[in-house]
Amino acid sequence: MDGKIISLMQQAMEAAQIIDLSYTLEPGMPVWPTHARFGAVVYESYDDGEVSMHRQLSFGEHTGTHLDAPKHFFKEGRSIAEVDVKSVIGRGVRIDADFLRPCEAYTLEMLKEFETRNGEIRAGDIVLFHFGWEERYGLGKDAKEFLKDWPGLGGDAAQYLLDKKAACAGTDALALDPFGSESYPCHNILLGAGIPILENLTNLHKLPVFSYVIGLANKVKDGSGSPIRVIALTEKEEKGV
Repeated sequence: MDGKIISLMQQAMEAAQIIDLSYTLEPGMPVWPTHARFGAVVYESYDDGEVSMHRQLSFGEHTGTHLDAPKHFFKEGRSIAEVDVKSVIGRGVRIDADFLRPCEAYTLEMLKEFETRNGEIRAGDIVLFHFGWEERYGLGKDAKEFLKDWPGLGGDAAQYLLDKKAACAGTDALALDPFGSESYPCHNILLGAGIPILENLTNLHKLPVFSYVIGLANKVKDGSGSPIRVIALTEKEEKGV
């Protein structure tokens, strides 16, 4: 890589505020009821006289903050190992939708109103919907309200993002489709066209409308999805004198 590019990237990282959009993987974290829970077993520990610590981790592909691959809904769809590594690298667009009622859908009309106020969604954008659902996040029994009734993205709006050639769409809820959906329009429209979906994001309320998002999922052969570490780069806030 050219030295100029490295220098520019280093300058950008040093100048930016980094906001972590991923949950910590830990026991008791909420998952869809039919999915595997997170677990950890200690195999080596300095507490037992070993020279180092080593654990075996166990979790489902859709645990915590994760990326859905097309294979999640389509047998012949691309696995997470085949998803373009640049799918979650690019301009992030945060859309506030915390005014929605439980199970309600964010519509195409709402999306166009957002564009009128803030500017158009562009090809390659990572569109992040802030439903305010992270306020209900918790561990164990404290996750009860997080696991039901979340709002989501309507099928007409999902089709619009596809037409706009967005690279990825994400949510701070358990799924991008509204709770109770039986047709899963977002998963079928977006994953069906090869566009991955980010779910269980956090800290979206800390983002400006536009940021630069970087996320890398684990490269799992034949995987339908994977936990992912996602960060957003924004301008540093100026400290008062």
